[in-house]
Amino acid sequence: MSEPANRQALRPAEGGMLCFNIMEEATRLKSKPGWASADRLSTSLVKDGALNVLLMVLKKGVRLPEHRTRGPIAVHVISGAIRFEAGNRHVQLSPGNIVALDREVAHDLEALEESVVLLITAIG
Repeated sequence: MSEPANRQALRPAEGGMLCFNIMEEATRLKSKPGWASADRLSTSLVKDGALNVLLMVLKKGVRLPEHRTRGPIAVHVISGAIRFEAGNRHVQLSPGNIVALDREVAHDLEALEESVVLLITAIG
């Protein structure tokens, strides 16, 4: 159940909702001409006030260097596998795994194989 007719809508209409098929959206990202030469592509599925849902497709070996976020985050692996590190802890995440992190915590991630990941942020 995608929103193909109105893909530009990044926020639900007043009192409404948005619904996406994550794998269809990932396939759409990978069909872009830039995917052949890029190490990663992303698109915001929802951007509504404090809430942002970002879909990322990552090629194997891609590393997002250490950084911090202003708000708490959740990282959900849809396909593939990633290594996620925060502080002195690291976890390997596979499909169905999710990790949550408080605001302002330094973290990084590496794609251990081609991966599809949802990054959910909330800034309050």
